[in-house]
Amino acid sequence: MSLRGVVRGRMIELEEDPHLPDGAKVEVQISVPTTNPFWGLLRDYADLLSEIEQEVMTERERAQWRPADGEGTD
Repeated sequence: MSLRGVVRGRMIELEEDPHLPDGAKVEVQISVPTTNPFWGLLRDYADLLSEIEQEVMTERERAQWRPADGEGTD
């Protein structure tokens, strides 16, 4: 049987019911996905992320940037 879950401290929260009685002893083999699961969670919010990215870029274009060497400051 292979199930997916999320580690929370010393507990593993499974995505689905393993249909085992409470207290059943199990052996766990850990396998970490090769892709970042964080981005997989955000996949559902692709439109929102694109909108946020556009707002950030627009604000960067409007911003008054000061030169790194301090020129132009009073």
